[in-house]
Amino acid sequence: MDLMEAADLLPGQQVDVVDVDNGNRLTTYAIEGERGSGILCINGAAARLISPGDTVIIIAYASMSDEDARAHDPHVVFVDKDNRIVEVGDDGGDVPEGFGLKTSAVTKRSHE
Repeated sequence: MDLMEAADLLPGQQVDVVDVDNGNRLTTYAIEGERGSGILCINGAAARLISPGDTVIIIAYASMSDEDARAHDPHVVFVDKDNRIVEVGDDGGDVPEGFGLKTSAVTKRSHE
């Protein structure tokens, strides 16, 4: 499965990128790259805010009715150091073991 497909991102879709290592945040848009390459590339001036090897969180938003929002399941994709998919879930506060981040206390995993 491709990263954009796993995350349900569309080419041109606005996203926020949060750099966990340095705290930088930026708004940009998704550009489709070579399918299956695992390449995440920050272009232009934004490239000064994020360095190769940094851990990032990519956040996409959607506008929908209240009814649709209550039934919506987000797509949360975790990758390894080579950007290969490790886990896909639907809990935005959940972090698998070994990522150096803490899972939120309100996640399903924290209550298992």
